[in-house]
Formats: sequence, C-alpha cells, structure tokens
Amino acid sequence: MLKVFRENLKHLKWVLWLVVLVFVLFLFTDFGSIAPGGGLDNTAAVRVGDYEISYADFERAYRQQEQRFEQAYGDRIDPETARQLGLYNQVLDLLVNEKILEAEGRRIGIKISDEEVREAILEYPVFKDDKGNFVGQESYLSILRNARMSPDAFEASMRQGMLIDRVRAMLNQNVYVSDAEVEQSYRDSAERAKIRFIRLAGSNFDSAVSLDDAEVASFFEQSKNDFEVPEKRIADYLLVDWAQLRSTVEVSDAEISGYYRENEDDYRREEQVQARHILARTGNERTTEEAIERIAEARARIESGEDFASVAAELSDDPGSKDRGGDLGSFGRGQMVPAFEEAAFAANAGDLVGPVETSFGVHLIEVLGRAEGGLQPLEEVATSINNRLAAERAQTLAESTAIELADRIKREKIDTPEGLGALAEEKGGVTFLTTDPFARNDLITGIGRAPAFAGAAFAASPGEFTEPVQIPRGWVVLRVAEIQETHLPELAAVESEVRAALTESKQVELAKAALATGRERLLSGTSLDDLAEELGVEVEESPEFGRAGAIGSLGNNRAVAKAALELDEGAFGGPIGDAQGAVLFEVIERHRYDPEEFEAEKEATRAQLVNQRASEVLSSLIAARREQMGVEYDPSFIENFQLAQS
Repeated sequence: MLKVFRENLKHLKWVLWLVVLVFVLFLFTDFGSIAPGGGLDNTAAVRVGDYEISYADFERAYRQQEQRFEQAYGDRIDPETARQLGLYNQVLDLLVNEKILEAEGRRIGIKISDEEVREAILEYPVFKDDKGNFVGQESYLSILRNARMSPDAFEASMRQGMLIDRVRAMLNQNVYVSDAEVEQSYRDSAERAKIRFIRLAGSNFDSAVSLDDAEVASFFEQSKNDFEVPEKRIADYLLVDWAQLRSTVEVSDAEISGYYRENEDDYRREEQVQARHILARTGNERTTEEAIERIAEARARIESGEDFASVAAELSDDPGSKDRGGDLGSFGRGQMVPAFEEAAFAANAGDLVGPVETSFGVHLIEVLGRAEGGLQPLEEVATSINNRLAAERAQTLAESTAIELADRIKREKIDTPEGLGALAEEKGGVTFLTTDPFARNDLITGIGRAPAFAGAAFAASPGEFTEPVQIPRGWVVLRVAEIQETHLPELAAVESEVRAALTESKQVELAKAALATGRERLLSGTSLDDLAEELGVEVEESPEFGRAGAIGSLGNNRAVAKAALELDEGAFGGPIGDAQGAVLFEVIERHRYDPEEFEAEKEATRAQLVNQRASEVLSSLIAARREQMGVEYDPSFIENFQLAQS
C-alpha cells in the first residue's frame, strides 16, 4: 500500500460526504448478484491466461456500466433492458480486454512506479479537501472502506489502468499517417450535403414481375459467385457437460465446515441497516423550518395509514431514491453522513425516525431491517459454499474426464461413431454428438458461438482428434468427420435464393425506370412534392451527411452519398437502387472542402486518424492475444451469467 501522503489531515466536508453518499447508494444497491455467495467475492470468475477477474471485479464494473447507461437514458436499467442492451457481455468483454492489455504491458516491460500511482491518486477530486489538499490518510482509507475496496485493491486497479493507458499511448506513437491520408480524411468529413428524397419500393411492382426457368438459369450463371458456399465442417465430439457432472458431485458437511473455517474473512459482515427516507432539501428554495414542516406533514400522512413509498415518490427531493419509494438499500457504518447514520442505527426495525437534520436537508427515515455484524453463521452460508465447491469440483472433473477420454481414444485407436458412442455411455456426464455442417463463424447447433471449438475444428485434418477444448458447457474432444470445401453450388441447391434475388433485381429496375421518368418531369419544372403525391409516396428530408454514415431512413447508402456530393445545391440525383427499391433526390444543402479550413484542422484530423488506426491495431492485438492466452470461466459464473441473460 502507498505510504507517503501529504500532511495536514482535514475532516471531510459536507460536499465530499455528498459525493460519498451518491457513490455508496450506487455501488451497493443490489442488482442480483452474479457471485455464488450472493455478494462481492474475490473468487476468480474468469481466468485470462495467468490473470484473474474476480466476482467483485465483475459486479463493480457492471454497476459502473449500468450507471453510465442510466445517466445517458435518464432512467433505471431493469433486467430486461440490461439483457437487450447486452450489458453483461459488454462488461465481460471489457474486463477480459483489460487483462489482456495489462498482460501485454507487462510482457513488453512497462512498469508503473509507486510514485506515479501516488500522484495519480492525489489528483482525484474525492481525495481533496475544499482547498485542494489531500484529505489525509484516515479519510482516504474511510472513503475506500465505504466503497468496499481495500487500499491494495484500489491502488492495484489504478496501476492497471495506468499501465493500459501506457500501452495505448505506445500504439499511438507507432502509427504513421501520411499528409495525403490526412487530407483525404478531412475531405471526407468536410464534404457534406443534405437532401430531400423520395423512395419507390420495389414491392410496388410485385405483379409486374414474372420469371421463367430460362431467366433464372441465365441469372444464376451470371451471378454464380454470389451464391458461393463457404467451407464447412462436420465434427463428431464427446461433450463432458460440467452441469451434468455437478449434479453427481457430493460435498460433505465436513468439507463445507472446513472451507468455512479456512475462509472466515469472506463471511464476515459489518452491522447493516436497511432503510428508506424522505428528504426535504434546504437552501435557496426552502428554510430549515419549512423543511421540518414538510417532513412533519409526510410523517403525519404515513402514521395515518398512507404508504411510505407513495409519500416518498410525491414529496422527497432525493432524485436517486424517490422513484424507488425512498429505498436506500442496506448500508453499514461510515457510509452515510453522521447524523443520518446515528439516527438509523439507533432505531429498531419498523421505527419511523425524524425529522433528522443533515447537510442535505431534513429527513424522515423508516428502518426496514437490521443485520448484526460479525461472522455469518455457517448455516446461513452453507448452501453457497456447497454450490461453490461442487461447481469447482465439477469443472475439474470435467477437464480431467476430457483428458482421460482423449488418452483412451489415442491408446485404443477409437475412430468410429459407434466406438465414440460406446465410450460416452461408460462415463456419466458424457454425451456423443455430431454437429450440423458449420462455417468458421457460424453458430454451432447445441453449442452456440464457440470460437475455441470452431478454431480447433478448422485447424484439424479429416479424422484427426483434437486435444480437449473448453467451451461454456464444459469440455469437448472432437474430430473432423467431414470437410465440405468451398464450392459453387448447382442451381437446384439454391434455386429459391436465386429466384428471390432475381425478383428483387427486377423490382428495383422497375422502380428505377419509374423514377427515371419522374426525374424528367422534375427537370421540366414539376416539384418533388407534386411528383411524390402522384406516386403515392412521402418526401423525406435527410440530416446532413458525408461519404459515410446514415442518410436518414436510407441508412448507410454509399451510392446516394457519392452522387449527392458530386452535385451542386438545387440539383437532382438518381434514380439509385437500394435494397428496398429506388431513390430520387434533390440536394438542398452543400458544404465543400475549404483548403484554409483544412490547414487549421490538419493536426486535429491527423490525431483522430492516428487514434482510429491505433484502435484497429489494438483490436487485432486483443483478438490475437485472447486466442493465445485462453479465457476460462468458473462454472458458477457461467451458470449465473446465462441465467442473467435469459
């Protein structure tokens, strides 16, 4: 832990307590723990090579990402929204990538000194008093305790972040961008246009399209490469399913109690109070006396039978809790301002306390429950310990079983589906399966997206067995049963797709022909609005766009963008086909490249390009290192992770 800090210990000011209160309320509102024991846990949830990501790391990062989305959208993220946004996957990928970059930094010899970490910590506003001085060692430790982070863990995370930043900076320094590339990039961003357009859907011409067999055959011969089938593989594999094995694993009471004794620190908890409150803020809008009257009104309504949550939603000035009925969740000592904490911890469950004056205003507090501090009894945590030990044992058993199967296959020269099936029947939790044909990036039936499985299959020769491969469901030993080479199919195999493509092509051409006639009318003086009315379509106006990016409802249509940027304001463009039909447009705004403006923006554009190139290099590096280092998941984490996304 860092030892040297500035002198002059200061008491935390109320504004700092406000920061801490908001921080604490955010961090410790439970969203449904991923940890097997139901709370922050230092057990490894994911292993990236020799590096570990703990349950605590995942939960903390998840909450931070959740807060960012809530700030962006102005509303709480419920589990269904989190699932739709893919929040769990985002956080997991972020943490894995961070570990990969940390490993890369250490591999190339980057070191972050204690002095550098110390200076970075001293720049955090939360660790400064109102004069800009460090708040002192005692307050520093108190803030970290409130955040349920040890100084060592916090400083390690700081060091990791600084190391990753250094890796990114080195990548930036090694990226070269030429002057010509800078100018072209600036041109692409400076050349802008805005259009009004109409789109005629190809589906309007359904009845006008008919196909005969000769046309279909001719179209297929001309566009055969569009229907090329990529290389696919079929694999036989033995699946050692850790979930099935887990149901067979028994953990004795002696093992549970032994684990409990050896890891008692993991099961100690501070005294906790669960409470909700109603806040009447004081300041420019309301005096203390007025706030006390407001709280007295709230208390009278609740004591007369009104629901606390309803009164809080109506009267409370705390935006962070009023929409939850004033609920603050559970908190320990040192996490709230002193007056609030003293009142809450002095009350019994069910008590209504207040008015309580703090620097935020005046509170009415209802204590919902209490949990005494100290070591949690074994009976309270026995189930979570049992689940953890069983999951760990099942994963270890799955791996060892897969290794044993691979050894037997080699030793006994088992090379037929019948032999593999018989081998599976001998072992509990083992199943013999055969995949459908799959391409390298396809979802694999029964497995899902499994890069390690696909990578092993595409690296193996026909009939060759791989070494055991870990997948989310457990471990597999697989062999390539068949390789279907990249090939151009016969018409009969893809006739339905060919007919659909030809029909769409004809529809687009008919739509373009209709709009070509319309363009002639525009050039003769007919307005775009009148033409749209005759055709029964709407005129739409795009936002400003460049060579890349969306053009309103047209999406990312490069052909329309290119045509518009070659025209002057007031000119007509099109018709241009798109996936839905054809587009005819009028340029209503046009911004061109200005050499003088380019000179002023040249270096900023260069920096942007360098960052973009560095990000591309970074992505490639992460992808390569991810495959080399391997990513392994704790079975309990995978089980809960999948439940959270279901």
